[in-house]
Amino acid sequence: MLDMKQVQDYIYEIFIEFDRVCQKHGLRYSMEGGTLLGAVKFGDFVPWDDDIDVIMVREDYEKFLKVAPKELDGKFFLQSFNSMKQFPLSYAKLCYDGTKICDYAYSHIKEMNHGVFMDIFPVDNVIPEKLDKQVRIIGLLTGARVIKLKVNFGIKGARLLVYKLVSLLPMKLIIKMINKACTKYNKYDTGYIYEVCNSNKKFKPCPSQMYKEYTKIKFRDGEFMAVKDYDKFLKSRFGENYMDEMPDEDKRIPSHHQTVVLTNEK
Repeated sequence: MLDMKQVQDYIYEIFIEFDRVCQKHGLRYSMEGGTLLGAVKFGDFVPWDDDIDVIMVREDYEKFLKVAPKELDGKFFLQSFNSMKQFPLSYAKLCYDGTKICDYAYSHIKEMNHGVFMDIFPVDNVIPEKLDKQVRIIGLLTGARVIKLKVNFGIKGARLLVYKLVSLLPMKLIIKMINKACTKYNKYDTGYIYEVCNSNKKFKPCPSQMYKEYTKIKFRDGEFMAVKDYDKFLKSRFGENYMDEMPDEDKRIPSHHQTVVLTNEK
């Protein structure tokens, strides 16, 4: 079993490869969430973090999904619902093929790669006044897909019944409907952008302008992309005093609680 430092080392290799492909093809991205916080605050991972998150505007995200399979080193594996019918998420994962997460919610899905990963989230134009309805539709469709793939997240009651009814639709149609719902407003200059594919009620849409300019921030022994106004972004996620505050001891735990083993040596 790998310890946290070893898991982070493998994930960092994934990040380097992701950045290499993006740089080669002129694709923009930004570190996000705990990854960006770690870069700004520690110049590294948040000590207890067990993945890397990046965001990409939809145009660059789709280009990455198109070019990456031909560009990636063989030990890395890209998966998304664009290329994998049984994939349960509305964003992409880039995995390290020589590792395996043992306690994984999706372990029963044979088509998936179960290695350690980084998450790649597309962001889409949204209209704040209509966001709640848009998120509910995406949540309904995503829940139906989860039920169809027999993933158990403890869903019960009326919501489970509704999900089961929608899950009677063909998987291909559910995926098409999710993608259409996520990109509904991308033809319009709405002024706001959001991770509608993986929404979180704690976070509000950001001004689209925030995703126009990027900078580089040191992370370990490399430099990686972030939105130029990363301070404003981090304050919107972690509060005004994010540089000074630390979570309580009992909350300094990996977000995925992963048990990771090697399936082959580097």
